[in-house]
Amino acid sequence: MSTIFDQHVVIVGGGRLGSGVANMLLQRSGSPRLTILGTDAERTRRRANLSLLTATQLGFDPRVDTEECDLRDVDRTAEQIDRLDPDVVFNTASLQAWWVIGELPPRVFAQLDVADIGPWLPMQLTLVHKLMRAISLSGRTPLVANAALPDVTHAMLDKVGLAPTIGVGNVANVVPGLRRAAADVLGLPLAAIDLRLVAEAFVSHTLKNTTDVKGAPYHLAVLVNDQEVDVDVAELVLLLSTRYARVGGADGSLLTAASSVTVLDALMRAEGDLVHAPGPGGRIGGYPVRVWRDRVELALPNSVSAHEAEAANAAAMVHDGIAEVRENGSAVYTPENMAIVERMLGYSAKTVTLDESEDQARELAAAYAAFRRSLGMAEAGPASA
Repeated sequence: MSTIFDQHVVIVGGGRLGSGVANMLLQRSGSPRLTILGTDAERTRRRANLSLLTATQLGFDPRVDTEECDLRDVDRTAEQIDRLDPDVVFNTASLQAWWVIGELPPRVFAQLDVADIGPWLPMQLTLVHKLMRAISLSGRTPLVANAALPDVTHAMLDKVGLAPTIGVGNVANVVPGLRRAAADVLGLPLAAIDLRLVAEAFVSHTLKNTTDVKGAPYHLAVLVNDQEVDVDVAELVLLLSTRYARVGGADGSLLTAASSVTVLDALMRAEGDLVHAPGPGGRIGGYPVRVWRDRVELALPNSVSAHEAEAANAAAMVHDGIAEVRENGSAVYTPENMAIVERMLGYSAKTVTLDESEDQARELAAAYAAFRRSLGMAEAGPASA
């Protein structure tokens, strides 16, 4: 079996999240070979060199390469993937990072944020769709971890046979705080505590700030020495948003980077590691899973069936502004969430399809740019997460 050191990981997108993951992978012994792909060759090279030189300063000697890549050019990207022949591809690219609206004035952000992430789906879907098409054309079969709204995009892409292997972030980002809360409540060392959490992105994003998830369903089990125990879930959730409250937005991507590394390590080790991740097997929402190179399996609490877990996440997705993912790969917006975007930005749609996503993203980006200008703000930040 290959070691992590033998693996070649291609990171698509050299922004905040991609760079954070590169830092964590390189600052240890036996790091994988990394190639970072970005739209701006010089900027990507300089950011990669920052990660390389930081690791060097700390006493490590990793390998990092960079290349320019335009995911809009599917054929050229396919040729790159074929030539690079990666073991694992990690996608962080999107047309607008999810945290960008957090740059708005607080009062305005609070009004727009109520729409949640669903109406922004074209921004997250377009590039990962093109990447997966390129990988399919390349003839290579790398494992693919994706950060672009995997709770929803994977279910859409799965309908056309293009779902990434697994997602990162979201459900995984609340697990560390809940584990610490459980250790506090039970009076046990952290090492004795494990969790099994089923939660869609809306739930995981909401729980870090408040106990009120507006009725969105989720399942949480606490294990002590591998045995499920009774615990007051409400008490754990309260501690998550109080004692273990943390910063979010762009700064919060540090935790997403750590969550991503646990998934990438599991893909590279191929020993059936337990992790939490969204979108496994093209499913909606996030789950506890065991990860091998040839398969990803659900690792649900004993009290929750696969059907119950998937139904809970589909119901919670409605709170994110997506009513359903149809069998043709399209997603249907909830009118209530889209009405907020229409009122504030003048943009509206009822559905998004894989073929229409790029055009809708362009229209949405223009509406958002005009909205920023009306507030006297500059253009939005870089696309990658």
